[in-house]
Amino acid sequence: MPYGNQPYLSQQQIDAELTTASGTPTGTGFRTPDAAQASGSAQAAALPSYLVRHYWWAYVWPPAVWFFDHQPIINAIVCGQYRKLVAGTLDAMTPDGNGHNLLIASAYGCVVPELADRLDGQPLDVIDVAPIQLSRAEKKLGSDRMARGMHLSLMNAEHLTYADSTYSRALMFLLLHELPEDARRRALEEAVRVVRPGGELVMAEYGELTRRHPFHRIGLLRWIFGTAEPFLPSLWHQNLDMLMSECAAASGKQAVREAKLPIFGGFYRVVRYRITE
Repeated sequence: MPYGNQPYLSQQQIDAELTTASGTPTGTGFRTPDAAQASGSAQAAALPSYLVRHYWWAYVWPPAVWFFDHQPIINAIVCGQYRKLVAGTLDAMTPDGNGHNLLIASAYGCVVPELADRLDGQPLDVIDVAPIQLSRAEKKLGSDRMARGMHLSLMNAEHLTYADSTYSRALMFLLLHELPEDARRRALEEAVRVVRPGGELVMAEYGELTRRHPFHRIGLLRWIFGTAEPFLPSLWHQNLDMLMSECAAASGKQAVREAKLPIFGGFYRVVRYRITE
């Protein structure tokens, strides 16, 4: 099914696809969406078809969600670089004692609670399109952190229901490579739209394709990564600075890269963009 013709699936279709793929329907195990957020967009309550078709085994099926959300597992998936990616993301944030922060898509591992701790009471909104991911984030945050300005919302990164220039900072942690190119562009346009002029967008992501890194040079390894992450090859070949400039222009803003931290020889990267008028 082409993405452009039917980008979202109903819950009945999701259950049917997961039953076909795994023999286990999962829709009844999901947490009920927050009505106030879901009413802002009908699309917020449905999973994108590309997520179900390519990543149901990792982000939607409850046994897999439980399995992958362990530090040793997620660290192995990112070639032992998880701690560096988290530390690089947190260190890339510039000090802002009065900031209002947005994490676009929850993430496996400890990045959500560590981000909350680093913000030290600053408001943090965490959005995700999968209710099961929000449920995991809530458990990891715990009641103490949730009481300190944390808020979780069921929402699609491509269709944020927040007003323009709401946040002083938005963050994405290993999200872009899991989106097809059109969805990636929409998600970045939305991220820039909700960040106020003078604010920042911080991202941890795979690096661009190079001729130096062995994981890029060896065809078999490229095939393995591209098979496990079907939208990663398109990100490898994409100029992120140029893409950010185009996405910022959609809302009459500019995105200027202020910092870039290569990790694992550039196979991963953490970048910070300043959003201006």
